[in-house]
Amino acid sequence: MSEQSPVKIRVEKAKKSFIQKSGGAVEAIRELTFDVADNEYVAIVGPTGAGKSVLFDCLLGLKSLDGGRITIDGEPVEKFIRKKGRIARIFQEDRLLPWLTATDNVALGLQIQGVPEAERRERAREWLRAVGLGTFTEALPSEMSGGMRQRTNIARAFATGPEIILLDEAFSALDEITAMRLRSDFRALARRQKMTFLIVTHSIDEAIYLGTRILVFGAPARLVHQIAVPEGASDSPAEVDRIRSEIRHWISVSGRDASTAA
Repeated sequence: MSEQSPVKIRVEKAKKSFIQKSGGAVEAIRELTFDVADNEYVAIVGPTGAGKSVLFDCLLGLKSLDGGRITIDGEPVEKFIRKKGRIARIFQEDRLLPWLTATDNVALGLQIQGVPEAERRERAREWLRAVGLGTFTEALPSEMSGGMRQRTNIARAFATGPEIILLDEAFSALDEITAMRLRSDFRALARRQKMTFLIVTHSIDEAIYLGTRILVFGAPARLVHQIAVPEGASDSPAEVDRIRSEIRHWISVSGRDASTAA
């Protein structure tokens, strides 16, 4: 994180557990602490079940912590998200409404914000053009490929003018060629809009390509290591190999720690 950039997101000693039907507790987040700077791109990697998606739910105010706190711009996350549209989430699946056109799907968030119909439809079309779907503005989801639907999903996330975007394995359901193109387009849009984003991914190479910093989580969610990604690292095979090896090492270490703790 740049020392000159203000902190955008701060997670401090966050804890979250769930009670099972059997009565036992499952720990999802354990004493998790990290900061994200304004306009920083942070990738989160770790084993399945490391509470990464639960963390995103807490960042969106969909779940509350059992302990610790999350602040955005120095204020509690609950206060930040009351200002609709400031934070958006892109899921692995596109979650488009099948009876709405691409334009109307993208305009949904703007409708929630109270943007007048003519304005929201024009802004939706602008963002569809920005993601390469200018000739598909009136297409239904059933008339689009998986990559096109996810482009529509990305357009919907950007259309509300968020300060933060959370990507929850957003490219993992796509074939590699389509995913590669969407990663490139998303990164270019994020840089143009000067926004902050966090991406949860199981792809180490994706983390290196998109992140300026990579957080390695153990299970339950706790920070075991972090790596700064130098500018242009994804274009250097030697640098990619170095970072990939470091991440794999720490994921392996975190797995052994979890086994020992269990």
